[in-house]
Parts: sequence; structure tokens; C-alpha cells
Amino acid sequence: MQETSKQDNRDNNELHHIFVAYSNALNGGIQEVTLKNGKSYGVKIPSNLSEGVALRMPKTGTDGENTVLILHTLFDNEKDIKALVSQHINSLDLKLESKQRCMAAYNLVRESNFVEDVTALELLDFIIDNWLNDASIKERYIIASQNSRLLKLEELLEDNIASSNFSEEWQNILRGTYQTIRAGDFINSFEAIEHLDFFVLSFPVADSIKQFYLRASIAARAITSDFLINQLIYESFPAEAKRLPYLTIYNQMRDGEKVVKTIETSVLEEIVMRSSLPEECKVIYKLIQEPLSDSDNSDETVVKVKKLIKSVKKASNAVPQANTVFGMMGVKAGTGAAISGLSGAAATNATLAALGGGSVAAGGLGMLGGLAVATGGAALLGAAALVCIASTSQMNGEDQLNLGVAAGAGVAASAATIATAWAAVSTFGVAGTGTAIGSLTGAAATSATIAALGGVGFITGGAALIAVGSGYVVWKFLTSDKSDPQKMLKQLEERLYS
Repeated sequence: MQETSKQDNRDNNELHHIFVAYSNALNGGIQEVTLKNGKSYGVKIPSNLSEGVALRMPKTGTDGENTVLILHTLFDNEKDIKALVSQHINSLDLKLESKQRCMAAYNLVRESNFVEDVTALELLDFIIDNWLNDASIKERYIIASQNSRLLKLEELLEDNIASSNFSEEWQNILRGTYQTIRAGDFINSFEAIEHLDFFVLSFPVADSIKQFYLRASIAARAITSDFLINQLIYESFPAEAKRLPYLTIYNQMRDGEKVVKTIETSVLEEIVMRSSLPEECKVIYKLIQEPLSDSDNSDETVVKVKKLIKSVKKASNAVPQANTVFGMMGVKAGTGAAISGLSGAAATNATLAALGGGSVAAGGLGMLGGLAVATGGAALLGAAALVCIASTSQMNGEDQLNLGVAAGAGVAASAATIATAWAAVSTFGVAGTGTAIGSLTGAAATSATIAALGGVGFITGGAALIAVGSGYVVWKFLTSDKSDPQKMLKQLEERLYS
């Protein structure tokens, strides 16, 4: 059963944004949607669909709450969006073939199809970002474009999950975890996200699409760890006066600020390391507490992170651990109570905003929203990225077979190769030397990748960047030609023929 409304009361409901193809929005139809509970539903799309319509699906949320689907489309009864896009493309100084490829990409995007011609899609993204003045249409296009990038990924992911050796329950957990990452919200299993990361690295898709997913994966690890650590502090110090110094220390470490060792820092470390928090949270905490040096080369850095992971696992054997799956509205605190019902949960609203504000829980669009710029949590993001690299790179052949991935298929064993596969700046990314990251190999590639993520020093100054969007957007932040869109347009066009 589902109910349709232009404005739905979304409080205490699980939100889910979906893009609807133009033809489905015009004529109506059935669209299959997978929710955070890992289950799929056939959703009836009304004809002549309006942007932003909300469909309420009772008791389909992770914890039995209602799900509200927010529908997005490039269909519009009043505006001919395709004509507007075509007008802007044709007004630019581009080759005829370039214009045709951009329009072909647009037609695929609006019908919710995957665009194989990624360079044409990136050029189209740039054109719409710089020359389309209607903000509402621009936002709808961004959603459509990001949706297109995810389609192939989601198709391959479903094929791999369905063919894996896992139980039906765990397969649904993997599906639900992906939807949570897609929404930019808290994950409910670090083991599941590790499996998903490995799946994605094995896929025969463009590196930019892997990067697109893995940036969101890193952010999900970061905000989940932040949520759990904040809640632990709230539980450990119910009185605000006693709690405040520990929250201050943690927030300083999270943002990459230097913290002088005191009795309070020792107490906080003891609380975290002796808690029932997932091991990944503890590793991330240790990395922000004792940042690795930028003087280390990247291979040494990954080795150190792996050693830290083993050390934390060994120490954690003596401490009761949270379940592999710790809930959703999600996560369970050390007491076993759902975090959403505890007093400290509200404190994480600021965290969501600081880490990009793109999460559905914070009113954003998740991965469908495109670029999210983080203004805080630099050390946290850097630590989560290093844990992601180290965890994925140490999966062995048996792990691959359990995941249904042929040993060695698409994923080399070395940390350097894995890091290169999801360099944090797409094909436009450049290392400090000016060399394209894609042309680097070995340790140099890993160094460039980690530098692009913010450096082993965890981005100690300025705004951290989570590039959850098109490659050209990242490039805009990394080059000095930000004020010359015509020059960038020509450089983007050249990529169509290189």
C-alpha cells in the first residue's frame, strides 16, 4: 500500500529519494525500489508526475517505521527542459559532434539510463552548471545525472550479491547498507560496507564511478563513527558540565587540531578503547588521536594502519563487541538502546552538516545531490579513508570467493593498485607535481591518492573536500582556472577526442 502527497509529514519517517524516468513520469508505471531494509518493492508511479511528490509506504522502514519516497524527474508539464538544455548546448562554441554527444547523454539521463560516454556526461554537467540559470531545473538535472552514474554500479552490485555465498539475510543487509551509503546516512554494519567496497573495486566500470561510490563510503564510515563516539561520551558523562571537556577534546581531534595530552585525553582514550564500539570506530579514533606523519610514504602508511587494525582487534577480544549489525535508525549504543532514541543523538546534526550536509537524514539528497563540501571533520575523514584502503587491500582469495568474486578479478593485491583505482580526484586530478594521477604508478600513485584525500596529515587546514559528484567539479577546486569557464569548456571538450 502507498499513499501519494505533494507534502508529506516526514518526521520520524525513513526518507528515500528516487529518480523517475521521463516516460514513466509522463505515462505512469511501476518502478522497483530497494529500501534500507534491503527489500525491493514495486512502486506505482502516477502519470503526469510533478517534481517532489511524496509517496508514503507504511511500515517499510528499517525499524518498522514508514518510508517516504521523494520522487524526482526531468518531466515537466510547464517547461520544456530538453529544449532549454539543447538551446544552451547549441549556443556554445563546440564542435557539432560534441553537441550531439552531449544531447545523446542528456536523453539517456532523463530516461534513467546509464551513460557509457562518461566524458560527454561530464561536459554536459559542466555546461548545465555554468550556463543554465534556473536553479530548480539545475538541481533536478544533478539528481538525474548522479542517478545515471549509479545505475550500472547498482546492476553489477545486485548481480554480485545474488551470486554470492551469503545467506538471504546477509544479502539483504548488504543491499540495505548500500542504500544507506547512497542516502549519505549512518551505516548499520562496518563488515557490510567492507564487502560492498570490495565488490565495487572488482567491477568493470570507469574509475570515476568507483570513486563516486567510494567517496560516499568513506563519508558513511566517518559519520557513523562520529555518531557512535559522540553517543558514548554522552552515555559516559550524563552531566553536561563533566561531559563538555571530553566533547571539546574529541571535536578538536576530529577536526585535525593539535590536542595537548592531559588526564582527560587519557580517560577518553580508555573509555573508547574499553567500550563495545565496533573495532573500526576504535581504529578511526586512534588515527585521529595519533595522526600518522606526512613524512611516511604511502605504502608504509597503509602497513601501519593494518598493524593498528590487528592491534585493536586483539585488544577487543577481551571486550564484548557490538553485534555485526548494530541497527539502523540504525546503530545501537553500548547499552543496546537505539541511538535515535538517546539524548546525544541530536548532537550529530551538526556533524552531518560539517561533513557535507548531503545526507538524507539531514534533509539532503545523499549521493543523488552531487558535490558535498565538508567544512569540518578533516581528521575523521582522513582516518576513515585510510581504514577503507587498508581494510579492502587485505582481503584474501578466500574472502573474494565468499563474496562471489573470482580471485584477483579486477582487484590487485597491493595497496598501491587499490588506492589508484579510486583516486579521490577523477581523471582531472593532478598531483602536487602537476602530473595526472592516472599516469602515476606504484608508491607514487598511492602518495598522490592519499594527498588528494587530504594527506596523511589529515587535511589540517582549510575546508576538506568530499567529492561526491562529477570529476570536473573536483577539478574546479584543484586548479587556478576557476574564473575561466570558457577555457575549462575547451579542455573538457578535448577529453572527448583524447
